[in-house]
Amino acid sequence: MTELVAGDPERSTNDGGRPSPAGVALRPLGYLLVGLVWLVIWLFAVGLLVGSVGYLAFDDPETTLSGGGRAPAAQAIVLIVSALFLAAVIGPGGWHVLTASWPLAVLSFVYLARSLRPSYAGEKLSFTAYGFRGSTFGPPTAGDIALSLQPVRPTPFTDRVMRFYMAGWGWNPRMLLAMLPAGLAWSTAIGAIMPGLPDAAHLTFRIVTVALLAASLVLGVRAFRARPARDADAAEETGVAHLSADERARRLEQLKRQRARRLRKE
Repeated sequence: MTELVAGDPERSTNDGGRPSPAGVALRPLGYLLVGLVWLVIWLFAVGLLVGSVGYLAFDDPETTLSGGGRAPAAQAIVLIVSALFLAAVIGPGGWHVLTASWPLAVLSFVYLARSLRPSYAGEKLSFTAYGFRGSTFGPPTAGDIALSLQPVRPTPFTDRVMRFYMAGWGWNPRMLLAMLPAGLAWSTAIGAIMPGLPDAAHLTFRIVTVALLAASLVLGVRAFRARPARDADAAEETGVAHLSADERARRLEQLKRQRARRLRKE
């Protein structure tokens, strides 16, 4: 089974070393705290996305509908431009924030459960790999990106979680485009529940919101499923055929170490 690693597998802390006794004793608490932090971040992001719809719809609908004294045509232009801008920010941004956070929470709780089992006491549970600057989602950094909480002993379940991990922290232009309708649906959802609009307008906004979310779901699933195959093709081309002799030797040595670790665990 090919191991899924976010970042560069050649530059990671997955060296097969054993944890210290103090580390074994403290890591249940550490993984619990880290998991809770990422869970709170995910819940806050969900609450912000959903709660802001209700807040903007019910806070002061009269001012929004009146346009603050602007002409109807000018108000329509303002609303359209604002909706398009927010779609570009909220759709892809919301996807990355949500998908970059919940896999880390889930993996932390997996390691918490493993840290309580004696069979895992003699091995590390997670490792950190490093990605090049600008290769991951997030603010600019001065150096390489540390992608932590990756499983030392992968399973089919952690592999599925890691696919979302890599999708949340990596750049995928197809996914960014796929999330634009969902970002626009955030704006139309405000109109779907805003007081003061005719029932026909509420119904129209609701239908458009559902259609936009469905479009993002379909496009997002296609982008998500296409990414592993594309990455595998790239790995086959750039990771083997285009490697130098020294790089191939280092890659072969890494595969031997990984195989030896799996045999020791079995």
